[in-house]
Amino acid sequence: MMYFFGFLSYLIGSINFAYVVSYFKKTDISKLGSGNPGTSNVMRNFGKKYALIVLIGDVLKGVVPVLFLSTESSALIYGALAIVGHIFPIYYFFKGGKGVATYFGVYIALNFFNPLNGDLFENQLFQNLNILFLVFIYFILFKITRVSAIASLSTVTISGIILFLQSTRTIDKVTVFFVILLIFLKHKDNIKRLIEGKENKF
Repeated sequence: MMYFFGFLSYLIGSINFAYVVSYFKKTDISKLGSGNPGTSNVMRNFGKKYALIVLIGDVLKGVVPVLFLSTESSALIYGALAIVGHIFPIYYFFKGGKGVATYFGVYIALNFFNPLNGDLFENQLFQNLNILFLVFIYFILFKITRVSAIASLSTVTISGIILFLQSTRTIDKVTVFFVILLIFLKHKDNIKRLIEGKENKF
């Protein structure tokens, strides 16, 4: 049953809402703008309303496996599988997004489920304020730089450090490291353009 729910987590993560939205718009998001099937590219091409739909859908893909499918020992792994599904979706020939929104869905769910046994996640005030803090950091960085990649990777790094420190099991620490590394690898083109000063701005 554990393997079934793990695979189901991957299948849930593989549902790409950017592709779904672009289907109803009778186009292919992978052929527009940056070609990335994610929130930022949808916003650039279809507007804020459709970007919000994609964002909510991608976040929920991370929340559902952690809150409704996993046990304490499998929560982080199932969440990671949902993120892998978003990045390498079986429905779209393994060509997916960069995993940030789904990652934050997992992070939000882990805050309230606390399967990592961390003392901070047992504190209700921390549960609420650290998520608000990350949202604040994201929007401040985005407002200053107008670059989604900078805001995304900064908040992923901060939250990833928190998850790593909260984890009491080696497998959880390895999983966190793997997920953060995977997200950064998916942003390698963005990082290259940032270094060259050529990254797209909103």
